[in-house]
Amino acid sequence: MKFNFQFKEYSPKTEEVYGTILTLGNGHIGIRGEIELEPTVYGTTVAGIYDYAPYFYREIVNAPRVIGLGMMFNGEPLNLSTHKLLKYERELDIEDGTLKTWIELETNKGARVSYESLRIVHGKRKNVVVLKFKFKADKKGLLTLINPIDVDVANPSYRPEILVKHCYAEELDFGEDFIYAGVKTIDGKYTLGIASSLITDKEANRSVVKSVKGIAEVLSIEVEADRVYEFVKYIVISSERDSALKDETLKELGEVKELGFEKLFAEHREYWSEIWKKAKVEIEGDEEAEKGLNFSLFHLIQSLPRDNNISLTARGIHGFGYRGHVFWDTEIYALPFFIAVFPEDAKRMLMYRYRNLEAAKENAKLNGYKGAQFPWESADDGYEATPPLVPLDMAGREVVRIYTGEEEHHITADIAYTVDLYYKFTNDEDFMAKYGLEIIFETARFWASRVEFDEKKGYVIKKVIGPDEYHEHVDNSFFTNLMAKHNLLLGVAYYKKALNKGGYWKKTVDRVKVTEEEVLKWREIAEKMYLPPQVDGVFEEFDGYFALQDYTVDPHGIGEARLPEEIRKKIGKTRLIKQADVIAAQYLLKDQFDIDTIKRNFDYYIVRTTHASSLSMPAYSIVASWLGYGDLAYEYFMKCAYIDLKNLYGNTHDGFHLATAGGVWQTLFRGFCGIDITEDGISINPHLPSKWKAVKFGFSFRGRWLEIRVTPKEVIVKSDEGKEVIKLSIAGKEVSLRPNEKIVVPL
Repeated sequence: MKFNFQFKEYSPKTEEVYGTILTLGNGHIGIRGEIELEPTVYGTTVAGIYDYAPYFYREIVNAPRVIGLGMMFNGEPLNLSTHKLLKYERELDIEDGTLKTWIELETNKGARVSYESLRIVHGKRKNVVVLKFKFKADKKGLLTLINPIDVDVANPSYRPEILVKHCYAEELDFGEDFIYAGVKTIDGKYTLGIASSLITDKEANRSVVKSVKGIAEVLSIEVEADRVYEFVKYIVISSERDSALKDETLKELGEVKELGFEKLFAEHREYWSEIWKKAKVEIEGDEEAEKGLNFSLFHLIQSLPRDNNISLTARGIHGFGYRGHVFWDTEIYALPFFIAVFPEDAKRMLMYRYRNLEAAKENAKLNGYKGAQFPWESADDGYEATPPLVPLDMAGREVVRIYTGEEEHHITADIAYTVDLYYKFTNDEDFMAKYGLEIIFETARFWASRVEFDEKKGYVIKKVIGPDEYHEHVDNSFFTNLMAKHNLLLGVAYYKKALNKGGYWKKTVDRVKVTEEEVLKWREIAEKMYLPPQVDGVFEEFDGYFALQDYTVDPHGIGEARLPEEIRKKIGKTRLIKQADVIAAQYLLKDQFDIDTIKRNFDYYIVRTTHASSLSMPAYSIVASWLGYGDLAYEYFMKCAYIDLKNLYGNTHDGFHLATAGGVWQTLFRGFCGIDITEDGISINPHLPSKWKAVKFGFSFRGRWLEIRVTPKEVIVKSDEGKEVIKLSIAGKEVSLRPNEKIVVPL
C-alpha cells in the first residue's frame, strides 16, 4: 500500500481545511496540518485535556502551539502571504504517517528561497513531535530561525469573534539547549509540560526570548548561496500527573535528541507498518475507493485514545467541532472497526463508559430515573455536557434552544448494544464479568424506570428525540423504543448467563444487586414495549409522524440548502428527517426484520431524508447493499470516504468526521461483504460493487485473526493459530474453519 495525498493550492481559507485533513496524531497529541511558517489560531490538541467553558460545560483545550516556526532572511520575515509564492506543495503519506512540505518564494529583496520539511507525530512515543526541515537561498545572508512555544492560544467559541482562553503558563524556562513551558488549565485540573529544542550541525548563535506570547529560542546562522542547511526541531508534550513533570519532560527531550531523527523516524515507520498489517483494506479494480477508505481509517486510528480516561471524540484530535465531546458516534459508528481490528483499543473506549458509570447513575437520579443514564455529550468527567442553549448574537438576545441533552436518550441503549457487540466479537469473559455486565444491568434499570404504562399501547416512552433531530419532544420514537427493548432483553439474557457461569459473573450480579423479580419486570416491559405501527409495511418513525406534511427529496442530494425556504423554516412540521432513523434501527437490529420489511421502509424514508448529518449515509449505504441497490450503496460509500477530502459538508475545518470514517469501514464489512457476527459464528453474504474485482482485509474474532478475500465468484477465509473451530455461513453454505486453515467457498 502506498497512498500519498497531495495539495498544491494555498490560501488562508484552504489552509483551514488542510489543517484538518493533514492532521497528524497518535491518540495523545494532535497537530493540525496548517503550515508551520504561517500564524494560525490553532494550537495543539492533547487528548483528555478539558476545561470549563461558557455554555458548553467543558471543552477540549486548544493547548499551546508547538509546531510553528518563524524564519527571517536578511531581515525579511518569510511569510507565504507577503512574498511571491513560487511553489506550494503538501503531501500526506498515510503509510508512514508523515506530512511533507515544499515551499519556494521570492522575497521582496529579490532572494529566491526554498524550504522543505518532514513532520511526524511519533506513533510509539506518545509525547514526541519532530519537524525536520531544510533551507536554501540563492544569495548568501543571515538566516534567523524562531522556535516558539506559543502559550497565547484560545478556543473559538459560539461566535468566531469570541475566544476562550483555557490555559496559562505557570513557568517559562530555558537552558543551553532547550526551552520549556509549564502550562496549567484554568480550572487547575491539568498540567502540561512542553519542551522543545532546535538543532543544527552548523555553527549558529542562540538566544531566548520571553514575552506574553510565550517563550522562543532564536538561532542565527550565516548561510552561503545555493547551499542546503538542515535543522531538526524536537518537541515533547507530557500530561503525566507527576510532581517531577518538568524534570521528566526535559529528560525525555534529551533522550529523543540523543536518539536522533533517523532512529525516531525508523521507530515511527515501524509503528505504522504494524498498524497497516491489520488495518489496511485492499480493493482490486477501484483505486479511488481503496484510497478513500484507507484515508478514513488513517484518521480514525490517529484519534484513538491511549488510555481509558477519554474516548473517541466526534471530531477527533483534528479540531474543536462539538467541543471535543463524546457522542453515540463513538459506539455505533466508530467502535465496530476497533472491536473487529483492534479489540484491546476498543475495550479502552468501553472502559471510559464504565469509568463514568457513577456519573451516569447520578445523571439518571437528577432526571428522576433509576439505573444509569449516559449523557448525550460527555467530556472528561462523564456528566452531561450538552449546552441547553447557544447564543446567536453578542448580546445573547437570540438563542438556539438545544434539547438533545434532555431528550436524546437512545445513547444509553446504544452503549449497551456496543458492549454486547464487543462480547460477541471477542468473547472477553473478564471484561464482561467485571465491567460489561454492570453497564448492561444499570442501563436496563434506566429504561425500566423511563417507560410509562399505557392501558391501550403497553409500555411507552414519551418526550424524546430520536436520531432524526428535526423532530423534538416526540412520543414513542421507533428507534428509541426498539433499542430500549433490546437493552432490556440484553439485561435478561446476561442475567441468565451470569447465573449459569457463576464465579465473577455471579459476583457482579450480587454486587449490583440484580434480583430475579427485577429481571422478570425487564422481560415484561420488553415484551409489552410499544412500537409505532406499520402502514403498508412502513413503521411510523414516532407517534403522529404520518400526520405531518409530506415532502420528498432527491436521494442523491445532501443537506438542507436544496430545500425551499418555506420548507426549511417549518422542517420539524414535515416528514423530512435529518438522518437514518428507522433505517438505522433496522441496520443495527437486522435479524428482527425480514428483507421485504426493510425494503419497504428504505424505499419510503430514503426520499424523505436530507442527509444533513454525516451519520446518515453510512447506514443507508449498508442497507442499500443488502437490498441490491448497488449503485446507490456505492455512491453513498464514496461520498462518505471523501467527505473531508472534498469538504462535502463545508465544515471540515472543524475537525474530521470520525463517525463517518467508521461508517465507511462498516459499509465494507456489513454492507458490501455482508458480514454479521452471530452467537454461533460468522455469516457472510457479499454484495460487492460491480467494479470491484476483489477486496481483502482482516479482523479479529474471539482471539483469532482472520483474513478474508471476497470476489464476485468466491469467498476465501484464512485463520491463524488457535484452538477452537469457527462456524461460518457463507452464502447459505455452512462450513467450519479450523486453526491454520484456509477455506474457499464458491458463490
